[in-house]
Amino acid sequence: MDGQAQLCIATEARDLEILAARSAGIWIGLALDDDAHAALRRDGLDPTALRLTGLHPFEYAPAPDGGLKVVAHANDNETAEALLDLFRVYFLRRLLA
Repeated sequence: MDGQAQLCIATEARDLEILAARSAGIWIGLALDDDAHAALRRDGLDPTALRLTGLHPFEYAPAPDGGLKVVAHANDNETAEALLDLFRVYFLRRLLA
């Protein structure tokens, strides 16, 4: 996978291992949830193009400013950016709630 995109979020310190595990669980659930796919389409995202059945694409690290850095990995930068859109729309509130 040569493509990647990243996003920094201002948030309190988090346990990155727990965050990654929760994220992987959300990813697995998303691959199986037809209602979530319909909601993503309403939000302008294409679940088929995002390859929701592939490997978990997100990596988490501390951001330089003390927040959280999210890196999306994909086959190309355009797909990685689309995965970050998915992160903003679907993952963000579920992970940081």
